Amino acid sequence: MTSLVLHRLALGVEVVDAVTGRVVDVPVQVAREVPRVLRRRQLVVALPLEASGTGRYRLRHDLRHGPPPPQPLVVRVDDPRRRFVPRRLTVPLWTLPEIEAAETAGGHVPVRARLLRPRLLPGSAYALPHGTTGLRGQVHHIGRPLPWARVEARIGPDGDEQVVGRAHGDERGEFLLIVTTLGDLDRSLPDVVDLRVVVLGPSPAAPAAGADDQEEDNGEQPTGPPAEPVPRTPDRPPPADTDLDTPLLRGEIPPPGYRESSVDRRITVTVGRVRREPTPFPFSP
Repeated sequence: MTSLVLHRLALGVEVVDAVTGRVVDVPVQVAREVPRVLRRRQLVVALPLEASGTGRYRLRHDLRHGPPPPQPLVVRVDDPRRRFVPRRLTVPLWTLPEIEAAETAGGHVPVRARLLRPRLLPGSAYALPHGTTGLRGQVHHIGRPLPWARVEARIGPDGDEQVVGRAHGDERGEFLLIVTTLGDLDRSLPDVVDLRVVVLGPSPAAPAAGADDQEEDNGEQPTGPPAEPVPRTPDRPPPADTDLDTPLLRGEIPPPGYRESSVDRRITVTVGRVRREPTPFPFSP
């Protein structure tokens, strides 16, 4: 008796908390972008992926419903409660013919080759552990908030600096940077640390989010961070943990077209406390 398989996994998504390194334990939104025509306008809508427990989502190749997902797929990960900063990732899928061909040949495409594990960095409402060392701030460009900036904290002498913390800015230019290591200073347990704060942003800088977004068909046109292209995970040899935990997926590599600001700032933070800096950090490409 021959059985008919009605669906196969196209993509699994596990959303990881960049601070804990574990799958998020709070609900977030994961969706895929799909083009639509509305009132003779070409739009993009965000269709939610199927949830499979907290922090886990899936998209199926389903023979019963509609056309196959577009290639490459744009995945949107968002948290309306601002515990995490959103990301958009462009992912080449394993197509249904490729999966079926592997099965016909007596093999399969491993599930881990169809798994995306993006890390989300803390947003403004993230629940920080007691004793965290960090910095809250906002990035401006030409006097306006710069959406989706990237921020790095560095220590050490010129030419031999270490990155000791990273942050992703949100659509309001706000960021929460956690100092994850003190580098060579760990051995001395200092009370305060001098950081060089470096801002990275698009060049030329994108306009600030705000009033313009409200004109986009009542929210049907998704706006958000720039898309980050993710290479397709190979199926042979079977993916290892390092294939699913790359610097790109950890949020350490800025999106295409980003560059360092020509202006930086030095900030002193107290170990074990989060400093709130009221003066915006400038981005000057």
